[in-house]
This record gives sequence, structure tokens and C-alpha cells, in this order.
Amino acid sequence: MKRMRNMNPIYSQGDVWLAKVYFKMQEQFKHRPIVIVGRDITIDIDIIISPITSSEPRNEFDVIIHYWKEAGLRHLSVARTTKIHAVPRSSLIKRIGSLHEYDLQRILQKCRTLF
Repeated sequence: MKRMRNMNPIYSQGDVWLAKVYFKMQEQFKHRPIVIVGRDITIDIDIIISPITSSEPRNEFDVIIHYWKEAGLRHLSVARTTKIHAVPRSSLIKRIGSLHEYDLQRILQKCRTLF
């Protein structure tokens, strides 16, 4: 179910989106899934996100998404909480789904530990 209001998407904490994510000094980008970790009240022009990868966890701050199928992801995935950053709303391409509350709370807890 796609949430829309006045033809503008609604962005919510825990939503999983396909986004244009820049890396390597903002010169190159890759389409990859992300999860919105910023609170709904902070979403204006930029959105705080955590990239999602299907690679193995690298450290204690990489959070395995247990309910990945329910979130609309194709593979067992990991949220990289050490890579949190802000992206413009225009970088978000398509809403894929939403995280299960269990996964979202684990990701947010790691964010609180880091920041």
C-alpha cells in the first residue's frame, strides 16, 4: 500500500525505500535500499537514512534485518548504522515497504548508542 497525500509521498521512520545513494566523495551513486531512521517531525527537505546491504555484517553496529521479506527486501539484509546520513527527498525513488517493529527498534537502539 503506497501512502500518498496530495500526490506527495509521506515519509515515515521505518519505511524502506529504493534511493539514489552517493558514495566516494559524492561523485558516484548507486540505487540501493535504505531505511528512514529520522523521526517524522524532522523530515522536511532532507531525510536521515541508514543504507541497507545484502552483505555480511562488518561490526557490532550492522543490524541484521530479520523480517526482510515483510519489509519488501529481496534478500536477507543488514542496516549499516555507522553509515547514517541525510539525503534529499528527491533521492528517494520508490517505497518498498516498512520494517517490522522488532527490526526498527534494534536499528534505532544502535543509532542511539552511536549518536
